[in-house]
Formats: sequence, structure tokens, C-alpha cells
Amino acid sequence: MSTSRPPFRTDLEALRGLAILLVVAYHAGVPALAGGFVGVDVFFVLSGFFTTRLLVREYAATGSVDLAAFYGRRARRLLPALLVVVAATLAAVWTLYAPIDRAAIAATARSVALGTANNAFARQSVNYFGGADSPFLHTWSLAVEQQVSLFGPLLFLALAAIGGWTVARRREGAAASEESSRRAAGLLRGIGVGLALVAALSFAAAVWLTGTEPSWAFFGSAARAWEFAIGGLLALLLPTDAAPASSTADAETRRGSGWWFQVAGLLALALAAIVYDRNTPYPGFAALLPVLGAAAIVAGGARGHGALSGDHAVARALRWLGTLSYSWYLWHWPIVVTAAVLWPSIGVAGRLAWSVAALGPAWLTLRLVERPARGARTDDGGSPFGWPAAALAGCVALALGAGALRQAAVRHVKTSDQRRFATARHDRMTHECWGAKTSGTCVFGDPRGATTVALFGDSHAEHWLGAVDRLGRERGWRVVLLVNGGCPVSDAPELNGWRTARRGRECAAYREASVRRLIALRPAVAILSSWDEYVTRGQEGRAERSRISPEAWGRGLRSTYGRLAGAGVPVVAIRGTPQAGFDVPACLSRRADRLPLAQPCTFARSEGLHAAARAAQEAAVRDAAARGLRVRAVDMADVVCPTARCAAVQGRRVVYTDDNHLAASFTRAAAPILGARLDGAARTLGVRLP
Repeated sequence: MSTSRPPFRTDLEALRGLAILLVVAYHAGVPALAGGFVGVDVFFVLSGFFTTRLLVREYAATGSVDLAAFYGRRARRLLPALLVVVAATLAAVWTLYAPIDRAAIAATARSVALGTANNAFARQSVNYFGGADSPFLHTWSLAVEQQVSLFGPLLFLALAAIGGWTVARRREGAAASEESSRRAAGLLRGIGVGLALVAALSFAAAVWLTGTEPSWAFFGSAARAWEFAIGGLLALLLPTDAAPASSTADAETRRGSGWWFQVAGLLALALAAIVYDRNTPYPGFAALLPVLGAAAIVAGGARGHGALSGDHAVARALRWLGTLSYSWYLWHWPIVVTAAVLWPSIGVAGRLAWSVAALGPAWLTLRLVERPARGARTDDGGSPFGWPAAALAGCVALALGAGALRQAAVRHVKTSDQRRFATARHDRMTHECWGAKTSGTCVFGDPRGATTVALFGDSHAEHWLGAVDRLGRERGWRVVLLVNGGCPVSDAPELNGWRTARRGRECAAYREASVRRLIALRPAVAILSSWDEYVTRGQEGRAERSRISPEAWGRGLRSTYGRLAGAGVPVVAIRGTPQAGFDVPACLSRRADRLPLAQPCTFARSEGLHAAARAAQEAAVRDAAARGLRVRAVDMADVVCPTARCAAVQGRRVVYTDDNHLAASFTRAAAPILGARLDGAARTLGVRLP
């Protein structure tokens, strides 16, 4: 096989540096770069470009591809550093993380070792943009890379064969040159057309899945393959024997369309990073902007002096980060997530600081692991399967170790007080009524009761179901449940883009259908509640883009309250309750085992309550009452947190299932108090509840 390598592209090393900066900024929550996740798309395009370029050169020279050597190179490039980081992260998890979380994290580590982490996240419907705190979430892109590396060369050879060019022995002299040219022409036909078809099919799948199965669209290899294919097409179409100009004089004479191509590509990346955020349906059509931007940068620097070339300070810094990009990518996320788990209030500045700190282990990994592994070569007489076999053995060993840790974690939870905290994590009412189009089967309390009471709202209405269901059973209420996660009762148009435009439309349609159903149902009382955190707190953070003002929230509440009460449905609104701001069961789990850096599981009541949202709701209730509408509010904040500092446990009951939802067992125990307050509010509305 050919051992020659194409000239080193300094501009592409700088592009790597830019891509990792975007990803790190996004993970840190920098508001101005809420779309920094597009840096991963840049890595995919570059991977497709470099991989295809090497395959093309080898095939054009020899008529074949040494698969064992290729897999060996990829194993040396990707796996040693990955295995080191995964092993170190597991050690940190075992030392610092809540015992109730270790089993799930170890299971994910096993998927990482087997190269299937992306599929695991897709099956679990993990929301990459939803603040998931798995220290291995970032490995989804590495799994995609590994899967493409496994099947890409096979597809390459199949497409080359379809193009009409089979393996031939290398000839000498002019015949060899002619044969190489013929193979190159065959590659352009077979591989080029094939990659274009793959790109089109994969892109179509990405667009379709983004609207139907967003987790598979984001994490799935099939929906991401087109990005690698774009890079592969660039490798076929661009010259590989020219390096960017290095001297200033040469740069000035050769600056032309290529330079402007790179500028346009950089502007496209900047636009995507600034304009996109967690609400952007992704990848879908939106991924075209960063992918084509990356393609323009690659194409523009193929000849002449590119915008990312040169010896100026910015280019040098980006190239240095590009050299560290793989190790930094591996290290920064588990370090940042672990810091946020231990100190939930670190904010953007803290996340950035820990990301910078991750450069230390990244540099050590580059020097001690990455470079030695990439520099290793098999002797001519040695087995070509040495490195792939060693890497496979390492992956299997890590997978087995992660499996053993998972079993140990499960046993520890089952045989200790940790079981109580693990139960609290899932202490919710069991039903299938989320977003149900009909409430015929979503009836609780006494299904044959003479008095109908409705519970309407999002998950913060649903977490009161334990109490309302108990009241219904004890007092003969027929409780109708109308709930949809992430869909508040406030009819504010500004909420239509809270997560995605599509989700906003779905919520608006569900809210409208629920209001109409309540008007038709005419319950004795409609109990409404929503999470307060749809409303901005005015603090830094990427989520602020997707929250609405207190004024908009209040207008939406007035609209919903007015429609229901105006149609003769008495409304009682349960006001927002304090939220802990940290994972309560995990905090209690760490404290119970007296782990290092375990913090007290309490928080200030004033910080847990959303003053602006509560004030907006209070104003909406007062406005409705002033207009003679039957609307009242009840407040249970003092029951959830009776003192200035809120405790996570009352008696033996854990109050929260996570950082904000109340446990069903807790609300069930609070049913007598809620019942008394509902009675008082109902009496002022002229309703007597049994």
C-alpha cells in the first residue's frame, strides 16, 4: 500500500480548534453561542474528508484497500484515549457520584466501550438539549464516528466495484501511471455518484426523523452519515497534492476565491452558533448551514492562502487547540458535568473555568496516550491485526468491568438505606395520560363519584395528582386528569417556541382542546397549575432565550382563566412551589454514604420560589376576580417548605423526585391540607365540595 501522505493542512487543524471551541462554549452554557453544538457537525465533515482522501490515495495506487491496516489506524486514533478517559470517569463516578446513579452511568459506559452509546441514548429518548447530566453524553458522536469507520471502507470498496473498477496489480513505469489514472477516474464515477446518493438518502432520513423521532435524528448514524459523505465528496473533487501558501508574499498573490470561500464558511458557522439554540429542530434542514460552511472552509483552503492559514496569533492558537481537540473533547464534558453535579450553582463562569482546567489532562493524554498510540506501527513481518485486536480486547475488558460495576451498584442500593432514595427518584403516579387526546380513561379518585373535579396543566399540575386522587377516593370526587409535560396552562403565544416550534404548536393545540373539554365537562372545580420556570429569572444562561417575560406569562394566564371562568367553570390555581435547584435524591444518596464533597441537601426558600412568576400569577387572579370571574388561588409553598431553609426530607418522606417535582407520596400525605385550602377557595366561588 501507499505510505505517502497528503500535505498537512494547517487551516484544517485550525478549523478543528474552532470546532472544539464552539462545542466547549455550548456545553458551558455561553448564551451568545447557544448553537455551539454545530461544532460536532464540523468534525463529521472533516472526518469524512480525511478518511476518504486516504482511501482514495491507497485505492488509486494499489487497486485495493488494506482493511486491517485501516482499522488499525482508526483504532490507534480513537480508542486508547477514549478508553483512558472512560476508565478515569468511572473511577470518579464511583468516588463522587450518588450510589443510586452509578448503575445507569456504568451501563452507559458499557455502551461507550462497545461503540453503541448513540443508539443507547436514542432508545432512551435522551434530550441532548435538555440538560442531561450523564458524564458520557458527549460520546454519542464518537460512537457515530466508530460506526462510520467500521462500515465506511466497506461501502467505499463496494462503490468502487460498482463503478466498474476492480482490484488490479500495480504495474511499473508508464503503465502504472496509466492504471492509477484509470482507477482515479473510476473512483470519481463510482464513489462520487455513490456518496452523493448516500448523502441524499441520509439527509432525507435526517429531515424526516427530526420531525418524527428527534432522538434518532440527533444521535443516529443513519441521520448523520450525509455529513461524512459531504466530506468524502470534497476529498474526491479537491486536489490533494497542494498545500496552502505559507509566505506573506505568496499569500497576497494567491488570495482569491478560495480565501473568500473560507470567509463565507466561517460566517456560516458563526451564524449557526449564534442563531441556533435548543429550540432549533436539529439536525434536519438546519444542519445544512454548518455542514456547508465547513465544506466551504475545506474547499477554500485547498489552494492558496486561506483565512485560517498564516502565522498570526489567532491561527496559531486555533491550531494548538486543534491538536488538542480530541483529548479536550473527551475530557471537558465529564469534568464539567461532575463539577456541576457536586456544585449545581456553578453557572456559566464555573463551567468555563472547569472546561479550561480540562486542558491539563487533555495535554497529558495527547502526550502520553494519543501520540504514542498513533505513532505505533506494526513491523513488516508482524500481524496486521495487532492493533485492532488489542483495541478490541481493551473495549471488551472495559465493557466487562463496567458491567461488573453496574451489578455492584445495584446490589449496594438494594441492600442499604439507598433503596429509599432510589425509590424517591421514581415516586410518581403511574398512568398513561400524558397528552391524552381523550380523558375517558384518565379518571382517578372515585370513578363513580357524583362530583367531578378536573386537574389541568403540565407536570407541576400532575405532581399534585397523589393528593387530589386521595381526596377523590375519600370524598367521592371523580377526578379527570388533563396533563401534558412541558405544556403550561398559560395561553401565551410567546410559549410556542419554548422548546421547538413544532412542540409549541402541539402544546397550543393540546391546551385549546383541553380548555374546550373542560368547558364541555363543566366540573365542580377545575384545578390548574404549571411550573413557574417558563418565565425568565433575568439570570445568565442559555435557557433564557427560550423563556418568556412575566408580563407575557400573566397575559396568557388571564386568557386561560378568563375563558374557563367566563364559560361557568370555577377555577382554583395552585401556585408554584419552591424548587430545590439540585437533584434531591442524588444529594441525599451522596450524604447517606458520606462521600467526598457531599453538600447539605437544603436550600433557601426565597431562592427556590420564582418571585416574578408568582407575582404575575397573583396579578392575573386578582384581575379575574375584579372582573367578577370565579377564579381563586391556593398556595402550598409553606407546606413544601415551612421554614426559611427548605429541607429535602420531611419525616421519612423525600419531598422531591428530582430538582423540582414533588414526590407522589409527599403530596398524598399533604392531601388533608390541600383539601382544606381547596374547600376555602371553592366556598368563595360559591361551590361546596363534598
